[in-house]
Amino acid sequence: QVVAQKEELAEKNKDITDSIQYAKRIQFAILPPDVPFKDTFILFKPKDIVSGDFYWLLEMGGKEFIAAVDCTGHGVPGAFMSIIGHNMLNKIVKEYGIIKPSEILKHLDIEVTKTLHQQDETVRVLDGMDMTLVAYQKDKNLVEFAGAINPIYLVRNGELHETKGDRLAI
Repeated sequence: QVVAQKEELAEKNKDITDSIQYAKRIQFAILPPDVPFKDTFILFKPKDIVSGDFYWLLEMGGKEFIAAVDCTGHGVPGAFMSIIGHNMLNKIVKEYGIIKPSEILKHLDIEVTKTLHQQDETVRVLDGMDMTLVAYQKDKNLVEFAGAINPIYLVRNGELHETKGDRLAI
């Protein structure tokens, strides 16, 4: 009986791990395969097989957008949130044409709230994300920043400067 339970447990563990590995392929498929911006790199080392963290890169309207996002939850729940966040960012910028970082975050908050039915008093889901979003205009050498909890750090003349994000998460 112990051997049978061990074999059943091993089989279920393999099925779950295979499923999570497949989810990883889906999650990584939404991430940009290459960094499109000059002199830029990404360090992305998820703790688990799938992650609640993601990055988002897009060039539109003469701006290079870069977001670093930490979603509620780790593992599978965090991965679901990361896909929601990634898709919503694309929708807001590409479809709605919103390119001001603070407005992007305002719309992202609205979209996530609607998607997760958080405005409904009977459903109390408090999932969301913390993020740093910048838009860089190369021609003006201008960086615009908006943060939901997360700050941005700027090194200028060898000194580190921190600009805090808003105290509200998405």
